[in-house]
Amino acid sequence: MNLIDAFLFDREKRVKHQEKLLREYSDNTLVTLKINYPGIEKSNYITDDIVNIIYNEILTYFKKYIVYYEKYKNKEGVICHFSFDKDFVTVKKLMIDIEENHILGRCVDIDVYTMKCNKSIGISRSHLYKAPRKCFICDMEARICSRAQNHSVDDIKKYFEDTYSKYKEHEKKRDILAYNTSQQALKAMISEVSTFPSFGLVSPVSQGSHKDMNYYTFLDSAMAITPYLKEMYKLGYTYNKSYLVFDAIRKVGIVCEDEMFKATKNINTHKGMIFLMGITIAAVAKVNYNGEKLDKIPNTIREMVSNILDDFKDIDKKNNLTHGEKLYLEYGFTGIRGQVKDGLSFLFYNILDKYSDSKLGENELYTQILIELMSIVEDSTVVYRHDIETLKKVQNDAKELLEIGGVYTNEGKNRIIELEKEYIRKNISPGGCADLLAISIFLYNLKKQCLN
Repeated sequence: MNLIDAFLFDREKRVKHQEKLLREYSDNTLVTLKINYPGIEKSNYITDDIVNIIYNEILTYFKKYIVYYEKYKNKEGVICHFSFDKDFVTVKKLMIDIEENHILGRCVDIDVYTMKCNKSIGISRSHLYKAPRKCFICDMEARICSRAQNHSVDDIKKYFEDTYSKYKEHEKKRDILAYNTSQQALKAMISEVSTFPSFGLVSPVSQGSHKDMNYYTFLDSAMAITPYLKEMYKLGYTYNKSYLVFDAIRKVGIVCEDEMFKATKNINTHKGMIFLMGITIAAVAKVNYNGEKLDKIPNTIREMVSNILDDFKDIDKKNNLTHGEKLYLEYGFTGIRGQVKDGLSFLFYNILDKYSDSKLGENELYTQILIELMSIVEDSTVVYRHDIETLKKVQNDAKELLEIGGVYTNEGKNRIIELEKEYIRKNISPGGCADLLAISIFLYNLKKQCLN
């Protein structure tokens, strides 16, 4: 069999396989991904990697909708099939987003199929009133340009090489940003646990109200989760919609939690932090990708987590409830979920704006911010360890501290030390506020960087 016959044979075999998948998953939408490359010799290290990159892109952001997927190689190059448990219009829109917005999107064909009357139907861009795809090199309609052979094979191959190089540069820039920003997150987490006095929280000089952990437990935990925060940044640095970013980082968050528990010998040091910092760092990445200012972060977070309170649906029928779910059932607390649902806007408008020009040293500043947080946050950790009345006491204590000047006055400093001792004695710990303090420090330092 010569090369052309082998190519045509494999193409026919692929089409039959698509039809088989459509019959097996007849209620679903089929997506086929392959390289959009001239000639019959379609496989080389660049074209294969391009398909693999887009394959991973689809699995990363759309995995929750995919019920089956596979990848193989034939004379057409690397071929990928996905069966989506989603209507074909939605799937086609998602695939068009890749073709139009991913740097390598024009280098691939992503075909979408559905079954109608036992027949395989290909969904085209025109079905969604979208303009036909343009040529790589000129602005003419791609299929017209291709038929007329307006460009040489060498010109098209050079386009692929240049576009691939452009993607690699983008990847390098993203990875550097991800590393640098995750290091800022690590610094914020260490700064939070290094703050003292801290009202019963763990610090370098005290275990606070926690018998099962100390300062070094938190250092081990912070180091263990930072690589996953880097991955979450990378997932946020994308053209994909914000809600898809949230789906993607949640999967990383599950692995991150496992690594935290391994590092701490099953002590929960940073479970809430992983959730909060993961969302925040992904939102920072999304804002950076879009070339926007940091004040867009609250709205980006709101877009990411628009359906976050769906987590509480039907929890009265669940057997094993989480800490947060128990508090929601008993007190109506939405906890961290409620805070991110609002985009953490109170951090931006109640904390960052208020202290952006502060002349306080780091430790005093962070203690003061912690007091601000304690005065307004419905801290689920306090309620879980005690009750609503204890939470009200913590909030009132913090409000009184602010009234007498907090760290700015001797009276405030003396009262802070008194409360530190009292909270340790009574086993009170504002753990939810601690997580938000770390987020505040992270955002505060990012904001300072932008101004310098």
